[in-house]
Amino acid sequence: MAPEVALNLSRGCGNPTGFANLKPKDVVVDFGCGGGIDVILAARKVGKEGRVVGLDFAPQMIEHAKKAVIDSGLQEWNIELRVVDMEESQLPGGCADVVISNCVINLCPKKEAVYEEVFRILKHGGRLAISDIVLNENIDSQLLERFQLTWAGCLGGAILEESYWHTMRKAGFTEFQIVSRHTLTPMELKAMASCPGEEFTPPPNKEDLGIVQGKVDSIKFTAIKPLLV
Repeated sequence: MAPEVALNLSRGCGNPTGFANLKPKDVVVDFGCGGGIDVILAARKVGKEGRVVGLDFAPQMIEHAKKAVIDSGLQEWNIELRVVDMEESQLPGGCADVVISNCVINLCPKKEAVYEEVFRILKHGGRLAISDIVLNENIDSQLLERFQLTWAGCLGGAILEESYWHTMRKAGFTEFQIVSRHTLTPMELKAMASCPGEEFTPPPNKEDLGIVQGKVDSIKFTAIKPLLV
């Protein structure tokens, strides 16, 4: 079981460790590890001989993740937690077998830079497993601006799915496979728009949420950094 602190701080839109095909001894990097739930799940899959690195820009989240690791009894395992910007991980190139991320890259204003960094740190033949939020059709620019006023809410940084794939292809990724997609229900949409909670991010007004109903998807997918030819 994951510790309560990690569960309480988990605001993801999926479980990337469930479809990342993690193997013993893998080196895994979690972009936007938050309270550490996916770090813990990944560590249990790669074992003591593997390595898991959790990255987050918020020092408070890294502190919560450290506590979650201790509460899970994994403090002696090869787990590292770092406070960094997502576009500059400070990790060496080609160090990771797998990169995971759970509903975080949509929050990053510089998505191209983030995926370029993910590509850089992956080994050739390395893979990523991502859960994220995208738009399945355009929304009015003024409405988008209102969502961007509360950027922490997962609608603030969401972009069209077509633009999302273009960003990743430009970074160099290939062999995309969509594991699943789900159009957010009204309740899910409200929760995501108020991420990580209404005490931190006030929800948008009901009219704005109504307009985007049916236009926001949670997607889970994998992709590959090609082998050198």
